[in-house]
Amino acid sequence: MDELIGQVAEKLNIDADAAERPVGILLSLVKSHGDQNKVDELFEKMPGASELAARFGSEEGRSGGLFGMLGGGLMGAPLAALAKLQATGLDMQQIKALGQTVLGHAKENAGEDLVREVTSSIPGLNSYL
Repeated sequence: MDELIGQVAEKLNIDADAAERPVGILLSLVKSHGDQNKVDELFEKMPGASELAARFGSEEGRSGGLFGMLGGGLMGAPLAALAKLQATGLDMQQIKALGQTVLGHAKENAGEDLVREVTSSIPGLNSYL
């Protein structure tokens, strides 16, 4: 994960500590809402991904209130993750670059077919990629 976090930090022009949270949020979205068998297979090929996803997945319930309800239902998981990414201070261009960088890293490590299967198993995600 250090390599991926470094790539994200460089691409987004932020420091590595600041890059860790957005990567974790994105991986948590994948782990929580993707096809579990495919996600497990993907994360096996991305050492540290599962741990990072779990660490930042614990933040899911923190927003509470109306935002928390919207994130769970009406907005859908990808839009809720988008809001969390914006809350880290990233703008839309940086969020897009984050997604492209994480996808590129996943494809390098696990292959394009598996990454496609995982992303297509998350409702609404393809409209943000």
